Amino acid sequence: MTQHSGITKPALQPEDITMLRAVLRQWCREKSCGIGSPAAQHVARELVSWFECGIRNPHKLAGLMRHMHVDGPTVSRPAAKAGQSGRQDG
Repeated sequence: MTQHSGITKPALQPEDITMLRAVLRQWCREKSCGIGSPAAQHVARELVSWFECGIRNPHKLAGLMRHMHVDGPTVSRPAAKAGQSGRQDG
């Protein structure tokens, strides 16, 4: 487990990393974006964040990523829907 800012999170397991990597690679293919690009790195951070918040389904993660907007080197998050909680089971 790792601890950051008083929050304890379980470590990512190898199978988690494999799944997250596959989801990110698919996003990169769809966006014609290199996996080492600043946009892909930003999306990867968001992907891990969503996973840590409880979204574990690769199809749900991919869906969230498809709604991210890439504007040059930066990426913006999808707009939150009204009444949607921050934690989702996947």
